[in-house]
Amino acid sequence: MSYRTLKSIFHQRDRAGADAEERARRESPAALHWDLMLGEHAMFALMTPEVAALIERIMSFEPRIRAEWGGLPGRARSHYLHRMVIDEIQATNEIEQVRSTRKEIGDALRALRAERPTAGKRFTEMVRLYLDIGEAETETASPQTLDDIRAVYDAVTRGEIRDEDAPDGKRFREGPVSIESGTKVVHTGVVPESAIDDALTLMLSQGRDDAVPRLIRAVVAHFIFEYTHPFYDGNGRTGRYLLALDLRQVLAPYASLALSATVADNKDRYYRAFAGAEDRLNRGDLTPYVIDMLEIIAEAQHRLLLDLSDRRQKIEKLDSRLADLLTGEGFPQILGSGADSERAVDRDVIGAVLFTLGQARYFDANGAVKLQTLVDGTGRSTKYVRPQLQRLDDAGVIETITKKPLRFRLTARGSSLLELDVE
Repeated sequence: MSYRTLKSIFHQRDRAGADAEERARRESPAALHWDLMLGEHAMFALMTPEVAALIERIMSFEPRIRAEWGGLPGRARSHYLHRMVIDEIQATNEIEQVRSTRKEIGDALRALRAERPTAGKRFTEMVRLYLDIGEAETETASPQTLDDIRAVYDAVTRGEIRDEDAPDGKRFREGPVSIESGTKVVHTGVVPESAIDDALTLMLSQGRDDAVPRLIRAVVAHFIFEYTHPFYDGNGRTGRYLLALDLRQVLAPYASLALSATVADNKDRYYRAFAGAEDRLNRGDLTPYVIDMLEIIAEAQHRLLLDLSDRRQKIEKLDSRLADLLTGEGFPQILGSGADSERAVDRDVIGAVLFTLGQARYFDANGAVKLQTLVDGTGRSTKYVRPQLQRLDDAGVIETITKKPLRFRLTARGSSLLELDVE
């Protein structure tokens, strides 16, 4: 039986019936309480069987996701992580109607990875933050102080906030702010700044409460942040980054980057969950919000698992196709050369190059790979590999797409030759 809101009970019965149900819920041993007032009511939620089952479902995906991730070659994991970062930033921008393109986010990412100058590139700091979340070897802790929250906001929104919307208080906004839908005000942020400080201090302290499951702490922290609305602009992007950061403490690092795209696809439900939690007739009961958020996280995990499994199978198919191709008698002729060619074909090098480019075609937005990456994959010298690349280029299997740095990708013929199944 699905969890009933106090609002629905009020309408079905009467005020006395809603009063009795609220009292029973608040006094339940399964109740969790927070010292934050939603209107006239202190916030609480119940650890219902449905909530417990959702937490178990989310955590059951973890070992399977890690196994699929571990089954991918290192280069494929790198490409996949970059793609996730681009998708995550693009999705969180779209939710807030911030104009961005995958290309400009990708340009910022490539500049960071190549340690090239990033001045003037939009979303550079945002890309850096999300990359740090996704890379397992990077230690990225959730904010511990109010100053940490402000520092995260400055980094996530760098270059994207108009001067008139910049924070004007000590750390946060000093004045009021409201969110409108059409002509209706759907949310008013907490005021004054001292109340913002109090609410966010509660958010930080409850995040350290080991008596509450981490996933609950993460989604409740997200609610508190968005309810407080500490800035004039940029709250949504900052809040979802903080949620990803909290989820990283529970889920695989890369798994926490799968959320915003799923939120974007469930945007109406996401916003309804917040509106329902704030409805005065629900009397501070956050349980339906918790259920909705956990279901969205579970969907994100499931999507990630299916996608990783699909791509791992494609890599295995690529590997098998290359093995057949490289051992076939007609392979040199496919490259437009005979056995007496002055530039003999090194099947191992050709295979390593095509395997790397095939992975990039599956995982990277434009399928491009730098010369040095291709060379590293062969274990041979640049001087030795270049003629093999030229052979592939002459045969129309690969193409050069940039000169500085020198980058290659498969052509349509190359993709067809490898029997790649690309969207």
